[in-house]
Parts: sequence; C-alpha cells; structure tokens
Amino acid sequence: MKILRIRLKNLNSLRGPQEIDLTEEPLVSAGLFAIVGPTGAGKSTVLDAITLALYGRAARYGSVVSPEDIMSRHCGECMAEVEFEVPSGVYRAAWGLHRARRRVDGDIQPATRYIYNKDSEPIAQGASEVKTKVEELLGLDYDRFLRSVLLAQGDFAKFLKAKPDERAGLLESLTGTEVYSRIGKLAYEQASGRERRLVVKRESIGQIAVLSEEDRLELNEKLEAGDRAMTSLRKEIKAGESMLIFISSLESAMADELASIEELRSIEVDRKNAASNIDQLRLHRLTIPFAADLALVNDAETRSKDAVEHWSRANEEHDRAKRAKNQANQGLRESLKGALARRQGDADDSAKKVKEFDASLNKVREWLQGHMSDAGLVDCVSDLTTAVTSLKSAREFADDKWSDWRREAKEILPEIVQRLPNSLEATQRSGIIVILDDFLEMAIRKRDGLLKDQEMAKKQVRLSQGHLDKARLVAKFEHERSQLKAGDHCPLCGATKHPWVEGAAPSEEIGELEEEVVKATEKFGDAKDHFDAVRRKLEWLTKQRIPLCASIDKRDDSELRLKELFQPIGVAVPVYGQEDVLRAGLQKREEEFRKHRKLQDESISGREKAAEQVKAARKDIEIFDKKLGDLSPLNADIPIEPVGSTALLPVAEAEARYGEAVASEKTTSAQLGDRLETKKAAEKSFETSRTSLQELVAESDLKTLEGLRAARLALDDANNFETLVTNLQVRKTEADALRTKANKKLCELREASVPEGDKAALYREAQETRIVDRDKRVAAQTEYRGSIDSDDENRTQRMTAQKVLDEDQKELVVWNRLKDLIGSADGSKFRRHAQSISLDILTRHANRHLRRLSDRYQICLDDSEALNLQIEDLHQAGARRPMASLSGGESFLASLALALGLSELAGRNVRIDSLFIDEGFGTLDSETLEIAIAALDSLRQNGKTVGVISHVPLLKERIGTQIQIVKQSGGTSIMRVVGG
Repeated sequence: MKILRIRLKNLNSLRGPQEIDLTEEPLVSAGLFAIVGPTGAGKSTVLDAITLALYGRAARYGSVVSPEDIMSRHCGECMAEVEFEVPSGVYRAAWGLHRARRRVDGDIQPATRYIYNKDSEPIAQGASEVKTKVEELLGLDYDRFLRSVLLAQGDFAKFLKAKPDERAGLLESLTGTEVYSRIGKLAYEQASGRERRLVVKRESIGQIAVLSEEDRLELNEKLEAGDRAMTSLRKEIKAGESMLIFISSLESAMADELASIEELRSIEVDRKNAASNIDQLRLHRLTIPFAADLALVNDAETRSKDAVEHWSRANEEHDRAKRAKNQANQGLRESLKGALARRQGDADDSAKKVKEFDASLNKVREWLQGHMSDAGLVDCVSDLTTAVTSLKSAREFADDKWSDWRREAKEILPEIVQRLPNSLEATQRSGIIVILDDFLEMAIRKRDGLLKDQEMAKKQVRLSQGHLDKARLVAKFEHERSQLKAGDHCPLCGATKHPWVEGAAPSEEIGELEEEVVKATEKFGDAKDHFDAVRRKLEWLTKQRIPLCASIDKRDDSELRLKELFQPIGVAVPVYGQEDVLRAGLQKREEEFRKHRKLQDESISGREKAAEQVKAARKDIEIFDKKLGDLSPLNADIPIEPVGSTALLPVAEAEARYGEAVASEKTTSAQLGDRLETKKAAEKSFETSRTSLQELVAESDLKTLEGLRAARLALDDANNFETLVTNLQVRKTEADALRTKANKKLCELREASVPEGDKAALYREAQETRIVDRDKRVAAQTEYRGSIDSDDENRTQRMTAQKVLDEDQKELVVWNRLKDLIGSADGSKFRRHAQSISLDILTRHANRHLRRLSDRYQICLDDSEALNLQIEDLHQAGARRPMASLSGGESFLASLALALGLSELAGRNVRIDSLFIDEGFGTLDSETLEIAIAALDSLRQNGKTVGVISHVPLLKERIGTQIQIVKQSGGTSIMRVVGG
C-alpha cells in the first residue's frame, strides 16, 4: 500500500484547502521527508487526515467515529481525502463533515464517506460499506493500520523499559494479540461451565422414574385379561343395540297410530267450526265474474268523493288567502309607519352625537397642542427605556468592577485605598486611569521591596545554616582538639598555634545556632508568603485594569448615546440611581400622549359615523313615505285583526309577506276554478258506471248491487278462507296415510316378537348395565396402558439423557486438558505463552532493522523470564544487560527498530510502502541522529517512502525535503513543501 496524495480542509489549525502530493517533486524522489513545525502547529493533523479519510477515525480522539471537534472553529465544513495505490489499482478515499446549510451556527450533520476508483467513479459509500471496502483493498483494519503505517515511536520507548507484567499489556495493545487472553479465559470458563452442567444432568437423570420388571409384567397380564373381557362384552352390547332399535321403532309406530286417530278427530271438529266461513267463500266465488266492473264503479265513486272534497278545500284556501292578503296589507302599513317614526328618532339621535363628538374633539386637540413635546416619545420610548436600562447596568457593572478592584487592592495598600473614591459615579475615565496607574506603581514598589526582604531573609537562612554547619564540624573534632600540643602541627590545618589547646570552649553553642536557623527559616517563609500574596494580588489587579477601564468606557458610551437620544425631547441624562424614576416617567408621558391621540382618532371616527347615520336615516324616511303612498287600499268587507306595536315586522319582511299573500290569493283563485270542473266530470262518470253494473247484477243470484258488495270478501279474507279449506283437505290426507303406515309397521314388528311395555324397559336396563361395565373396563385398560407408555417414555428419555451425558463427559475430558494447558480465570496463562512467541517474532524483525542502525546491539529475550527483554552488547563479547541501562540515544534506536519490526509484523500479508514516524528524535546526539536518518533513508531502496514528524532543529537541518507547518495569526497554520 502506497499513499500518493493527501488533501484536507478545515481540520484543527489547518484551515482552508491543503494538499500534499507525494507523486510530485521534491517528495517523489526524496524517499525520506520530515513534517516539521512548532508545537501545536498541526503536524499530527496530517496523520489525522489519513485515518479520517480511510477509517473515519483519528487516533487522538480515541474510538470516536467522525469526531466533531476536529472541525476548525468558525467553519461550516471540513474534509479529508487520501489517494492510495494497491495491487488492484489506484483509489481515493474521502471523508467529509458539515453543518446544516454549511453555516457556522448550524447543527452537525452525519459524516459522508466514499471510495472512488481511478476514474473518480464511486465504488462504495456510507460508513459500513466504505469500512468493508477499505479493509478489502488495504488488507488492514484500523488497529493494524496504526501499527504498520503510523508508528508512534514513544509507545516502544515505554515498551522497552517496562516490567514484564506491564510489557504484557503493552505488547497486547501494540500487536493486537488480545485474542489470546480471551481464548485462555474461554477455555477456563468452558471447562468449569461444562463440569457444572454435567452435575446437573446426572441429578436430572436420577429423577427420571422407571418401573421394575415385576411391575411391568403384572400390568401386561391385567391388560391382556381386560382385552379378552372387552371383546365378549362388545359383542353383547352390539346385539343389544340392534334390539333397542326395533323396540324404538315399535314404540314410534304405536305413537304414530295414536297421533293419526287424534288428528282425524281434530280435522272433523275444525271443519264444523269453519262452516260459516266456507259458506261465505261460496258466495264470494259468485262475485268473481263481476269483480272488474265493481272495481270500476268503486273507483269512479272514490274519484267523485275526492273531487268534492278537493273543491271544498280549494274554496276554504281561497277565503283564507283573501283574508291573509288584507291582513298583510294592514301589517305593511303599520310597519312603514313604525319605521318612519324610528328612523326619525335615529336621525335626531345621530345629529345630537355629532354635536357631542365636536365638543370632545376640540377638548382633545387643545390637550395635544399643549403636549406636542411628547409626540417624539411615541416612536422612540422603547429605545429610550432600553438605553436607560443599559446605562443603569453599565454604571452598576463598572461600580461592581471598581468595588472588586478596591477590595483586592486594600489587601496590598489599605491606607492608599482609603483615600480612593468609593464609587465611580463622579469619576471620569482619565481620572480613574491616573488612580489605577499610580496605585499599581506603588504596589510594584511594595512588591519589589518585599522581594528584597525575601532575598535578605533567604541569605540570612543560608548564613545561619552555614554557622550551624561549621559549629557542628568543629564539634566533631573535640577528640582531636584534646590531643593538640603547642608547637606541633595540627593534623587538620597544619597550624602550630592552637587557640583551644588549653581547653577553651567555642564562643557559640550549637543549640543557639539551631534556634537562629529556625527563626531565620520562619522569617523567610513569612517573607515568601507575603511576597507571593502581594505578587498574586498585583497580577490580578494588573489583569483587571483593562476590563475595569472597558466597563468605564461602556458606561461613558451609554451616557453619550442616551444624551444624543434625549436631545430632541429636551430630557437630561439621569444622575446615578435615578434611572428607574426617569424610565417610569418617560413611559407614563408616552402612554398619556398615545391615549389622547387615540381619543382624538376615536372622536373623528365617531363624528364621521354619526354624520353618515343622519344622512342614511333621512334617506330611509323618504323611501318609506313613498312606499306608504303607493300601497293599495284595504278591503272593507274583510275583518282585520289589530296589529300591536310589539308584533310589527321589519319593513322588508312585511313587504315580502304582503307579496306572498297577493301571489297566494291569485293562485288559490285559479285552483278553485279547476277543482269545480273536476268535481262535475267525476260525478257524471260515477253515475254512468253504477247504472250499467246494476243492470248486469239484476240477472244473477245476487240481484242487487248492494248484494254484490255484501257477498264480496276482502282479498286477505278470501285467501285465508281458501287456505283453510285446502289445509283441512291436506291434513285429512296426511292423517289417513300415517295411520295406514303405522298399522303395517306394527304388524311386522309384533310378528318378529319385539318386546313391548315392561319387557322393553327391562331390556333397556340390561343394556345400560353392560355399557357401564364396558366404560369401567375401558378406564382401567387406559390407565394400565398409560402406565406402560409412560414407563416406555421414561426409559427412552433416560437412555437418551445417559448417551448425551456420556458424550458430554468425553468432551469435558478434552476441555479439562485444554484448561490445564492454557486456561485461567484472567486469561494470563495463554496470554503470556502467546505473547512470548509474539515477542520472539517481533525481536527477530526488530534486530534486522537494528543491525542497519547500529552493529553494536541486539535485542534478545531473557532466559529466566519469558516477557523480559535484554540488550546484548556485541562489542563487549555479547554481554547482556537490562534495557534500563540504555542511554537516551540507544533507547531510541532500539525502539525505532521495534516500531519498524512491528510494521512488518502487522502488515505481513500486505506490502507497506508508506511509513510515518511520530516524534522521538529529541533524545539523540548528532552522531546517533545521523545513523537513524541513514537507516530510514535506506528504506528507500525497498521502495518505501518515510515521513518523520518532529520539531527537533537538528532533524530539520539533516532532512532537506520537508513539509513545513507554518503558524499564522488567529491560531491557524498552512502547509508548505520545501525541497532539499
């Protein structure tokens, strides 16, 4: 895998689009290049861009996928792209993150990820699909990529000098061999769990109950005897069932015979009771030839009666319509008169309102004229009150800042603070600046004085301690002093004169000197504490000078702005503490002016409305006068009901009602004429048809039309009588047939000697006894058979469970053997064994690289401790010593060799042609650095490109091809490629 290009935008401090092209000069032919820049410039962000583009993760953010914090501040989007080459071709991995609408204040949206082929066609998109595709193309997952491409050399420096137990954990994280711990735990847990489950299975098998052979034999004998008895009993029951069928048939035939006799008697009674109905039916049948003519006569008679009734109702409706028309005329007259009176009153009331509104309008205008200065408040009172509130807040904030500053300053120079103003109310900015600067200058002088006091106290401590040390030294030579002789040389200083040779004691006691040291130390501690306290207070006061002055500036700006706003309305800026009073007064003045201006508008609107109402009322009066004059006169012959004032209708409704009454009168008049003609025609048609039918009936047995009508039955009655006669005939036929059939059946069964009466009852009781006996035997047989089946099932279940137990026992032997070999509760046994193998392989890879770096050393395993490393010094006859004995430069070379070895180990199935090594060069001297760089540069012979990340100046001078990360203003950086 070879990285060709890296593109990024707005990642951490690298704002804007940036690109590293490893296919162009000077990088393509360099083989070894350095990524350099000051601390915090963004060197490691280049590596973040690589892992973001390929895996959507950045090492410094742990396991977080698509970290939001990696986006540069005040940006709406960021991206990372890596173009890489693998055996299957060239591909480009892209990762992007943006905010809603790509606005700085938008919400973070889900990250986007793509894989493109060399033709820029997407072949995978989305987090899961891209993850799978990247691992397929590279042959490396995220952790193996970090271990084989991005080498954190510092991890191997810790690994080299760690204790064996600590090295086990580091080796797991470096090589990704955590699986061996899990396998060891799994082996232990599987063996223990299977052993527990076997105990439970043995107990469950013992709880499965089975019958003894004697019990099973007894049950089988009972079952066979019961089966023989059941066979005989079933034959008897089957024969009894056939005889019971014959008995039932005999009893049924006897019942049918009796029922048929009773039915014939009932039919004869019903026939006698229906004699009159039958006679009526006979007469009705005589009327059938005249049915059509009688229907015509009846219809003509009905039409004649209906025509008379309709004519009578039409006459009544016409009379009502005439009365309603006259009444509606009277109602309309009264409504018009009432409306005239009301509208005249409305006109007078509206004229009065016009005069009242004129008087109110004059009064309001006079008030507004006298308060024109408040007109400007209507549009700006909100801004004014806000400005007053801001001024109050600015004043209070500045005073709070000043109070805090005075409180802290009082602890340094309380006598000076007493003379400072308590409030900033009357203090200008220039004055407070002078106060602050003067105070800070005095405080600095005090701090410098305290520093000198502290230095003096420190010197006194050293002086006292020196005196004490000398006195103690002298005290050590008491014995030597006692051996001195005048004129002999002192064995310590060589002098021949000895002041204490006569036994004189030292002038100072050690105890007094120790007390002086304690006092001097305490004095120094007090001086240091006092100095530190004043220094911290002075730093705080100096730091707070700028925000304090800024709060005063904000206060002055608020006063100036408020003064400009107040100038058009002639209001002065309020003094400190009167802001709320002024704000309330402004709001009250604005409310009063707005109230009177609203009253003026309402008066104008009301006057215009009242004037319109006068005009409308006078127009209505003219209309109502004309309508009253045009109304037709009343009919004096028709009485009229008086109309009360409360029953008067609105004019429009009264007019509509009068119009409806006029139309109704005309309609009913026309209908009355039509009904009269219809009445005459219907009476003539009825008389003609009645005479014709009378002549025909006179020649029949019915004689008269009245006789015809009397003999004629209603249709339902005629049908009912016909049904009655038919039913009587059908019943008699069926009863005769039933009696004949029953007699024949009785003869057949009696000839077959079928039991009757008491004999039949005894036979039924015997059959029931046999059935009860059979049921008891069936229950017993079922119980015996169920016991045997249950025992068979338990035996099968027990046999199956025993087979499973035997198989599990065989498997447990294997798992116990595996547990003894590699299992442990914490997985440490197999982990240490597997890691010792991994460490051996890793050291072999590392030693191959270490030989290129230095021919003196070789990493080897400690024979006494599997996970302990030693360094073998080939220049010292292969002497071995601990890793802790390596110098800083030697440790770097060994850890670099381990990092390169792990890169080969992690990517053993993938060719890695791009490596990045992060830091670790700061501990090297120039000679060792040359060796390391030469070794890294030699990797170019294998087609590898190596990028080294460092801020070491010597490395910058030695590696000429560089990607420089240059800091800009505002915490941003840019990338610049420089050739060697």
